[in-house]
Amino acid sequence: MLPIMIDVKDKQVTIIGGGKVALRKLSVFLEQGANITIISPEVVDEIRALHEEERIVWIKREVLPDDVNEAFIVIAATNKRSVNEQVKKYSDRNQLLCVVDDGDCGNMQMVSFTQKGTFTIAVSTGGASPFLAKKLTSQLSQPFDDSFIEKLAIISSKRKEIKASDLPEWEKRKLLRELSYKLEVIENE
Repeated sequence: MLPIMIDVKDKQVTIIGGGKVALRKLSVFLEQGANITIISPEVVDEIRALHEEERIVWIKREVLPDDVNEAFIVIAATNKRSVNEQVKKYSDRNQLLCVVDDGDCGNMQMVSFTQKGTFTIAVSTGGASPFLAKKLTSQLSQPFDDSFIEKLAIISSKRKEIKASDLPEWEKRKLLRELSYKLEVIENE
C-alpha cells in the first residue's frame, strides 16, 4: 500500500456499523470536515448524539447495495465478517474501502497519526498492531514543540512567496533548498 494524504473536507464518507470502532473512524473524518453517513440498525450513544446534533447522518437499518454508491470512502466497521464482506461487494473498485477486521480485504488502511498545524506524523504497522502504531506516533511527535510548528509555518509562507516569484526556476530551487536547510539548522541548535 502507498501512504498518501487525502483532503476529505466535504467528501462523502459512509461507515457501515455503529459501534466503538465505527465511532473511532468517524471521529477522524468528522474532525477533517467530511460528510459522514452511518448505516447501522443500532449505534453507540456517542453516534446517536452526533446524529441528534445533525453533525452526521444515521440511517437506522442494515446496509443495502446502493448505500455506498456516492461515497468517496467506505468503511466496513461491523462486528459481523459476513456484513463487512458484503460491503466490499457493494463497493466500486475505484472507491476507497477500509474493512476494519481485515486490512487486506479493502484497498485502504487507516493509519495512526497526529497533526500539529501543517505537520503530520503517521505510522502504520500494516494492521499488525494498531496499539504499537499509536504508541510510536506519540513517541515520534514528542520532539516537535510549538516553536517548531511556528517555524514551519513561516517557512511555508516563504516557500509560497518563492514559488510565486518571477525568479528563474534554478534560483527558486536554490532558495527552496536553503529554506529546508534553515529548518534543519534551527532544529539542531
